[in-house]
Amino acid sequence: MNQHQNVQKPGPLPGQGLPWYKQFWPWFIIALPTSAVIASFISLWLAISNPDQLVVDEDEYRQLNSELKAQLPVKKEQKSDTGVSDSKSN
Repeated sequence: MNQHQNVQKPGPLPGQGLPWYKQFWPWFIIALPTSAVIASFISLWLAISNPDQLVVDEDEYRQLNSELKAQLPVKKEQKSDTGVSDSKSN
């Protein structure tokens, strides 16, 4: 018998012989940035379709403004006007 008949030729390696568009990894790599772009367009659509609500009522504006002023720290000039003297300044 001939030994050449028993020797098998190595077959193509996995992924060889196929065009790139029939392989998995190029599509996987393309899908990652594509999904990020789609998600950014969805976020943009949500931001445009649901704008922030602004304070439009005059009464609400005045109430919030007075609440914010009440939360501000008292300045030194206002303390001296009240007649309270600091023991350090004597």
